[in-house]
Amino acid sequence: MTVAALQGRALTRAVEEASSLLGLGEAPSSALRALEVPRATGLWSEHGRVLAATPAIVALGNQLPNPSEALPAVFSLVPEVREAWLRVVRARLAEMGERGDVAALTEAVTNTGSGLASELVDVTAPSLAPTAYGELERAVLPAAAHEASAFPVLLRALAATAAVSCSAQTPASLPDIAFDDPSTAWRPGRLLRLPAPSDVAPSTVVLSGALDGRSHDGDAMRWTLHHPWAFLLAQMTFTKEAWEAERVSGGIAFELDPAHVSLFQNPPRVEVVVTLPSGEEIRCGSLGELAQRTIAQLGVTVLGHRITSSALDDGLALVIDALQRQDVWRFEHGAGGRRLAYTIHPSFSDACYRALGSRAFYRLGSPVTAAIRRTAEGWARERIARASTGTPSGDAL
Repeated sequence: MTVAALQGRALTRAVEEASSLLGLGEAPSSALRALEVPRATGLWSEHGRVLAATPAIVALGNQLPNPSEALPAVFSLVPEVREAWLRVVRARLAEMGERGDVAALTEAVTNTGSGLASELVDVTAPSLAPTAYGELERAVLPAAAHEASAFPVLLRALAATAAVSCSAQTPASLPDIAFDDPSTAWRPGRLLRLPAPSDVAPSTVVLSGALDGRSHDGDAMRWTLHHPWAFLLAQMTFTKEAWEAERVSGGIAFELDPAHVSLFQNPPRVEVVVTLPSGEEIRCGSLGELAQRTIAQLGVTVLGHRITSSALDDGLALVIDALQRQDVWRFEHGAGGRRLAYTIHPSFSDACYRALGSRAFYRLGSPVTAAIRRTAEGWARERIARASTGTPSGDAL
């Protein structure tokens, strides 16, 4: 089916579904499923009646300066729409040249990139006349494609998708998420929503970011297993405890700057300190960066636009608050000269050795535990290497 065949409510549904995919990671599949070429690019996969976004659509959005521009980028993959928009862009560039607007033309050519430049060379009949897709353009662009105000967004959307082609292989189908089996959740290709007090929409394929406080009858283990961000951070303190129990050199600590002690319930930043087996103690960076690195190693992608570790630190403050309220984490106030730090709560530690906790944390969650430790040790060695060469560390991965 083509965009021309989608009119009125059907077109509105297609735009809404694409927006949901970009913002929430999944959408009911009806109108959007009918667009054959975008479906074949691997930007989403089919999961029953639901379309699930893939890491490729997050990567596409990250190429653009604003998250809203990912929406026209998706629809620019529809062949007849792309053809019409390319004619407009070619005509607009020609107009700039005729006006002698060197600055604007130089900027436009720079934003074009080699992939789109190759497409523009083959454009026939460039035109600034209104296209046949005005209804779509008004829904996804700042203005109709032929209007000057739409040109910058149109150019960036087309450039971002110039290298996107139909996938030779359909994205691997992800298993259903089972709360008591972390191995179903933390799979390559899975998306994870950012931490939030509650989900604005249910999630069936994407990992929820909700911290809605469901108590599960006061069972902290069940609460943790139902909330992915809580599980990830609980695994971090569990890894810390397991590492210490080995009675060998090395370990990890989650420390709080003394200036933030009054904010321990929801801290702005938690420092990760790694001790290598050699005894070297390395202050690596923030908890947000450890989480980002660990998630990436597991093949999971955070759903959001150009997420940095500092932005993630802001969201993790919600998670840390919830973990303390549920007696999963405990804040150590530094008595006896010890540093201000977070550890696993004793009652939750005990729960990790009972049936459900042992199965989830020890056996089925062991890949997450291993990823945390491997990431921490690799990060510490990377910091040492950077310090020796004077290379600064970056905020975003």
